[in-house]
Amino acid sequence: MNRIDELTDRLIDATLTDAEAEQLTALTGTEPAALGRHFALLNLEATLRGLRTDLDFSADVLNRIEVQRTERTADAVMSEIAQRPTPAWGRRRSPWRRVAVAVTAMAAALLLGIWLIRATPPRDSGLARVRTISGSVEIVGPSGTDATDTDRPLREGQTVRTVGADSVAVLEFPDRTRLELNPDTELRLTSLGSEGSPRSLYLVQGQLTASVTGRQTVLGTGGGDVIARNGSYTVWASGPESVRVESTAGDVQLVRGHQQPSPLALAPGRAAFVRDEFTPVRLETLSRTDTSPRATLDFTGALDVAFAADGKAVLAVSAKQRIRWRTDVEQRTTERLLFEPPVKNDGPVGLLSADGRSVIACRVDDREERLFVFDSQTGTVRRTFPIRVTEPRFLCASPDAAWVATVSGKPEKTLRVWDTATGRERFRRDLEENPGCLASTTDGRQIAYDVANFRRSTDNRVQFLDAVTGAPTFSLPTRRRTVTALAFTADGKFLAAGFNGAVQLWDVTNRRLVSTLEGFERVVTRLAYSPSGDLVAAGTQDGQVWVWATDTGRRVQVLGTGTRGVRALSFSPDGKQIVTATSKGPVALWNVAPIPANDPDRDL
Repeated sequence: MNRIDELTDRLIDATLTDAEAEQLTALTGTEPAALGRHFALLNLEATLRGLRTDLDFSADVLNRIEVQRTERTADAVMSEIAQRPTPAWGRRRSPWRRVAVAVTAMAAALLLGIWLIRATPPRDSGLARVRTISGSVEIVGPSGTDATDTDRPLREGQTVRTVGADSVAVLEFPDRTRLELNPDTELRLTSLGSEGSPRSLYLVQGQLTASVTGRQTVLGTGGGDVIARNGSYTVWASGPESVRVESTAGDVQLVRGHQQPSPLALAPGRAAFVRDEFTPVRLETLSRTDTSPRATLDFTGALDVAFAADGKAVLAVSAKQRIRWRTDVEQRTTERLLFEPPVKNDGPVGLLSADGRSVIACRVDDREERLFVFDSQTGTVRRTFPIRVTEPRFLCASPDAAWVATVSGKPEKTLRVWDTATGRERFRRDLEENPGCLASTTDGRQIAYDVANFRRSTDNRVQFLDAVTGAPTFSLPTRRRTVTALAFTADGKFLAAGFNGAVQLWDVTNRRLVSTLEGFERVVTRLAYSPSGDLVAAGTQDGQVWVWATDTGRRVQVLGTGTRGVRALSFSPDGKQIVTATSKGPVALWNVAPIPANDPDRDL
């Protein structure tokens, strides 16, 4: 940009000083070409303001501006020529000479207009656009959080976030490449490059599904770069250190840091898990995800599920009701029981005790903060506690519901244990951090909860307390972020702790970490052991249930519920079935796949 352009822009923006105005007059008065460029810039701004409907322009609008500017420049030159008196040399020449001069002037004006258009930088119409929004979506730029709406343009340096379990955003680029950001996903537009060069993005965390149809797109993650030009894939990243990639179509490649000299081609139907730049890549054949349950129960408000002792019925509860569902092929009946006092909706918390005889539920009423313990057979209220719980993971109870443990939110951060027989507090403990979840040991003598220090992950642990006195007994050092789910084996000897992208299996008796299950890169919402302890199942935030063999740590099965957020899951007494409940889907019954004899996964 030369000085005339700079001063003209200041004039347009009303920021031109008196001294700069004198300088602009001097520069444009000494050279006709400079004056013409100055007026051309002013005409361009006038044209743009006449056509503007938003701060950005599509390719069609820019083309219209270019045509109108060229025609306007040619018309101005022709009008000036027509108004001037014919010079002496023109009166002595042939009229055909005047026609030739006019044509030459028009051509020169046309070339000048084209040059001015190309010399003027185009208006930024956005690198991509937000086409679909569901739930809470944030766009964060250098100047802070921007407003979010559909068809909004995105620019380099901005970050798109989907906040919450029901939040989704779909981005579309000019070449029809589309990216779908699942809940709790953060994508940064790092460097879009020039036409023909690779488009560069960075997935901070979450789940993203890409359909690349034009320019080569490089999606960077903490574990590696995913490269595609004409392909479809899904990427999961639980944090800055690992990533899982599943290729579904076309040309998809994975480059892992500096340790891998050539890209790893992922054919459709293949998946790869990268932990870091040094650990070998785990290459997998996509396991068949079971999406057709054996049977379903039309109950979308279930918050907890469990099998009856005989295995022939499923108990599903919410804050409002309990349903007993007979799963026999010959006798598939349903019994419903509404709890008293009645509530207007199901509320956020409903928990079955381990023996199936009690339901702990929080009544939804802004004027009251009460937690109820119902008899699951009659629906009568056994006890009411003056406290409100907003999430099931902030609540646990002994197997017979003799006590109930709750956690108060900020600013108190207090763990309380209530005695169901007397209705009084057994004890309370003030916590340094908000725990992510609570769990009771299978004998009901201890309470386990996580302690997460976000500043120093080496301090994170699962803490055990005596359920009668509240005295700390021991802890297990997880050295990870917040625990999101806990589950004990039937004999209480092993504990599964779920995180974002990992499940740790602990030998509680010997205080020893047995194994860490990775490779699924999702937030774990619920955990369950099979009765024999040979399988562990993890429900995730995106509605899938992953089943692993505990002795080898290898995947056995994946269940796709078709909705988001697994709220509850449980194995049948014989370990051959799993029942699931999701946030917006029915209660579903699934057959458990046998443990494979051969390991289909391999490391590269």
